[in-house]
Amino acid sequence: MPDQKGRYTRNEMMDTGVACFVPDAPGALTGRWFGEPPLDGIILTRRRCAALGAPVQDREYPVAFIYRIEIKDDYRYVPFYLRLPEQLDLKKSTYYEDRWLKRQRPVIIT
Repeated sequence: MPDQKGRYTRNEMMDTGVACFVPDAPGALTGRWFGEPPLDGIILTRRRCAALGAPVQDREYPVAFIYRIEIKDDYRYVPFYLRLPEQLDLKKSTYYEDRWLKRQRPVIIT
Protein backbone atom coordinates (compact mmCIF):
# COMPACT_ATOMS: atom_id res chain seq x y z
CA MET A 1 0.00 0.00 0.00
CA PRO A 2 1.49 3.37 -0.97
CA ASP A 3 2.45 5.87 1.71
CA GLN A 4 0.57 9.16 2.28
CA LYS A 5 2.56 10.80 -0.55
CA GLY A 6 1.60 8.01 -2.96
CA ARG A 7 5.07 6.47 -3.21
CA TYR A 8 5.65 2.71 -3.23
CA THR A 9 8.19 0.34 -1.70
CA ARG A 10 10.37 -1.85 -3.91
CA ASN A 11 8.20 -4.94 -3.30
CA GLU A 12 4.98 -3.05 -4.04
CA MET A 13 6.47 -1.66 -7.25
CA MET A 14 7.69 -5.12 -8.31
CA ASP A 15 4.22 -6.59 -7.67
CA THR A 16 2.69 -4.22 -10.24
CA GLY A 17 4.87 -5.60 -13.04
CA VAL A 18 5.28 -2.23 -14.77
CA ALA A 19 8.49 -0.53 -15.94
CA CYS A 20 10.80 1.33 -13.59
CA PHE A 21 13.42 3.97 -14.41
CA VAL A 22 16.52 4.09 -12.22
CA PRO A 23 18.60 7.25 -12.76
CA ASP A 24 22.41 7.23 -12.70
CA ALA A 25 22.51 9.83 -9.91
CA PRO A 26 20.06 11.99 -7.92
CA GLY A 27 18.25 14.29 -10.35
CA ALA A 28 19.92 12.75 -13.41
CA LEU A 29 18.01 12.46 -16.68
CA THR A 30 20.08 9.46 -17.70
CA GLY A 31 19.74 5.98 -16.33
CA ARG A 32 18.25 2.63 -17.16
CA TRP A 33 14.73 1.35 -17.71
CA PHE A 34 13.83 -2.00 -16.21
CA GLY A 35 10.88 -3.21 -18.22
CA GLU A 36 9.27 -1.53 -21.20
CA PRO A 37 7.80 1.96 -20.68
CA PRO A 38 4.68 2.96 -22.67
CA LEU A 39 5.46 4.17 -26.20
CA ASP A 40 2.45 6.44 -26.74
CA GLY A 41 1.60 9.60 -24.87
CA ILE A 42 3.51 10.91 -21.90
CA ILE A 43 3.95 9.65 -18.35
CA LEU A 44 3.26 12.16 -15.60
CA THR A 45 3.03 12.31 -11.83
CA ARG A 46 -0.37 12.47 -10.15
CA ARG A 47 0.10 16.19 -9.45
CA ARG A 48 1.11 17.00 -13.03
CA CYS A 49 -1.84 15.02 -14.44
CA ALA A 50 -4.20 17.16 -12.33
CA ALA A 51 -2.45 20.40 -13.36
CA LEU A 52 -2.92 19.53 -17.04
CA GLY A 53 -6.64 18.81 -16.62
CA ALA A 54 -6.50 14.99 -16.63
CA PRO A 55 -6.54 13.95 -12.96
CA VAL A 56 -5.80 10.39 -11.94
CA GLN A 57 -9.01 8.45 -11.40
CA ASP A 58 -9.83 6.17 -8.46
CA ARG A 59 -8.32 2.73 -8.95
CA GLU A 60 -6.18 3.90 -11.87
CA TYR A 61 -2.92 2.03 -11.83
CA PRO A 62 0.51 3.50 -12.62
CA VAL A 63 2.16 2.59 -15.92
CA ALA A 64 5.72 3.26 -14.73
CA PHE A 65 7.78 4.18 -11.69
CA ILE A 66 10.86 6.27 -11.14
CA TYR A 67 13.30 5.36 -8.40
CA ARG A 68 14.26 8.35 -6.23
CA ILE A 69 17.77 7.89 -4.83
CA GLU A 70 17.56 10.88 -2.49
CA ILE A 71 14.56 9.58 -0.51
CA LYS A 72 15.88 7.94 2.64
CA ASP A 73 13.06 5.56 3.56
CA ASP A 74 11.58 2.42 1.98
CA TYR A 75 9.06 4.38 -0.11
CA ARG A 76 11.38 5.41 -2.96
CA TYR A 77 9.32 4.57 -6.06
CA VAL A 78 7.21 7.40 -7.50
CA PRO A 79 4.27 6.29 -9.68
CA PHE A 80 3.64 7.78 -13.12
CA TYR A 81 0.44 7.67 -15.16
CA LEU A 82 -0.07 7.61 -18.92
CA ARG A 83 -1.79 10.52 -20.62
CA LEU A 84 -2.43 11.01 -24.33
CA PRO A 85 -2.27 14.48 -25.94
CA GLU A 86 -6.03 14.64 -26.46
CA GLN A 87 -6.59 14.18 -22.70
CA LEU A 88 -4.45 17.18 -21.72
CA ASP A 89 -4.94 20.93 -21.66
CA LEU A 90 -1.88 21.66 -23.80
CA LYS A 91 -2.06 25.39 -23.07
CA LYS A 92 -0.73 24.55 -19.58
CA SER A 93 2.06 22.22 -20.71
CA THR A 94 5.74 23.07 -20.47
CA TYR A 95 8.20 23.29 -23.34
CA TYR A 96 9.59 19.84 -22.53
CA GLU A 97 6.14 18.24 -22.31
CA ASP A 98 5.23 19.73 -25.70
CA ARG A 99 8.48 18.51 -27.15
CA TRP A 100 7.90 14.99 -25.85
CA LEU A 101 4.32 14.86 -27.12
CA LYS A 102 5.37 16.05 -30.59
CA ARG A 103 8.26 13.60 -30.97
CA GLN A 104 8.20 11.34 -33.97
CA ARG A 105 6.75 8.00 -32.99
CA PRO A 106 8.08 4.75 -34.44
CA VAL A 107 6.06 3.16 -37.19
CA ILE A 108 5.09 -0.44 -36.47
CA ILE A 109 4.53 -2.54 -39.55
CA THR A 110 2.79 -5.88 -39.13
